[in-house]
Amino acid sequence: SSSSSQTEISAGSSVSLSCQLYSYSFAGVSCDDWIRSERIYLFWVNQAGDKLTISDSRYQILFSSGRCISNLTTTLLNEDDNREWRCEVTHRNQLKTSATYTVKTSVSSSNSEMTSRQTTAAAPAQVIVIIVEFAVFAAPTVILLQIICARRAG
Repeated sequence: SSSSSQTEISAGSSVSLSCQLYSYSFAGVSCDDWIRSERIYLFWVNQAGDKLTISDSRYQILFSSGRCISNLTTTLLNEDDNREWRCEVTHRNQLKTSATYTVKTSVSSSNSEMTSRQTTAAAPAQVIVIIVEFAVFAAPTVILLQIICARRAG
């Protein structure tokens, strides 16, 4: 998710992006335990695919291991037009899902927008890792399918 409104992003604006990791398989298990036992990681990369680190003075990256939330904050530069930042989730060094955020500046006006898209790789059956936006839509669908199957079985 982005803290920025979609029409007021311009050079000099501060933008905060946030990713939160959920797993149905590990419901009730702390993020710290996922990281240790399953080698699950949540991190930010630039459009070249380079991992962003807290040592890069341009970015402020905060990670809440208790809730599996990573926040990336940066001040936009003119050259950030069409720049991408991705939040990636890996499990045992394999990319499982990512959410991409792109800043696009309109040529005809000073307005800009922040767009996002998500891609997901095939996950093993025992560990399903998804970004919060996807979970909001998937959970009601699963519940509805369970109700339909239960009624047909009865």
